[in-house]
Amino acid sequence: MIKNNFISLIISTLIISCQINKTIFPNKEWTKTTLEAKGFDEAKVENALAYLKSKSAQDGNSEVLIIKDGVVIYEGENTRRKHTIYSCSKAFTSTVLGLLIDEKRLKLEDFASDYEPSLKEFYPKITFKNFATMTSGYSAKGRSRWNDENSDWSLTPYTPEQPHFASGTHYEYWDEAQMMYGKVLTNVLGKTMKEYLTEKITDPIGMGEWTWETEQKTNGIDINNGCTGVTLNARQLAKFGLLFLNKGNWNGKQLISKAWCEMATSNQVPSQTPVFQGDRLTTKGSGSYGFNWWTNSVDGLSNMPDAPMKTAYLSGLNHNVCCIIPEWNMVIVRMGTDKNPTEPKHQVWNTFLKMIGEARI
Repeated sequence: MIKNNFISLIISTLIISCQINKTIFPNKEWTKTTLEAKGFDEAKVENALAYLKSKSAQDGNSEVLIIKDGVVIYEGENTRRKHTIYSCSKAFTSTVLGLLIDEKRLKLEDFASDYEPSLKEFYPKITFKNFATMTSGYSAKGRSRWNDENSDWSLTPYTPEQPHFASGTHYEYWDEAQMMYGKVLTNVLGKTMKEYLTEKITDPIGMGEWTWETEQKTNGIDINNGCTGVTLNARQLAKFGLLFLNKGNWNGKQLISKAWCEMATSNQVPSQTPVFQGDRLTTKGSGSYGFNWWTNSVDGLSNMPDAPMKTAYLSGLNHNVCCIIPEWNMVIVRMGTDKNPTEPKHQVWNTFLKMIGEARI
């Protein structure tokens, strides 16, 4: 009898656990509950949020959204405010590549020059994987359109010049390369990346209206800026994060392959890959970069030792972040138009996630 009762208790506990952790997929609006209902100590979460606010500028936590099991457990007062998410946009570009690979229209190791004639002179062997991992070495003619040589892109981002290095030999986070990447994908599609993603991803997940700025045209088609310019709000960005958290599956429908989502959100750049120095600031992606997602790893140059190992996040200027934590079945979004933390972003989020972890009951 005791044995049977014990077994019944185990089965009941497992059933309850599954019910608690089952993901709820939002329709137009997110379902909300309390921190306590999802197993968090409210005071400790507030301490974590106070820390995050201390590392933020004037927007603070007003556009912060914390989601557990597909349910909102914390929401700032301005999560419906729309603005650009800057370099978080890069993952939208790579999602286009993932979909094209799923459709067998492209392969990671295909040469981009087969779809963009201007690449044949200096970049005949550059691959789509090189573009997605910031290891292309691509450089365009002209200086930065701003006074700061460390930022932005030239006035001619789609006009190639001599490469900074042989493709695949270094890591270099550089917007011009990402913009050319977007142009090549547009050539493959024969339509804008925005149109394609709306049909394949954002409409099916109910993301609603969003925009993506354009830079010039290719074959008469607008080129969505491959490195930036996606405009939406925190509630919409969180849906994009939830899709990747669930490995491309949205409420039972596989919108993008599990294989792509796992590759995109895990490191794809060996930690020993040299970071290209050049004449600009360096961003340390070796060992910490997937397909336009930042990833946690043991030996990454931007690793987060106190955060769950499979954590991955999108990162944009002005402290825009969309973070997925598979071990906790969580999505955390922080958006703003203020400025980046003074400390490296991965260090701030390492501490913040450590505090969130300590708040779990």
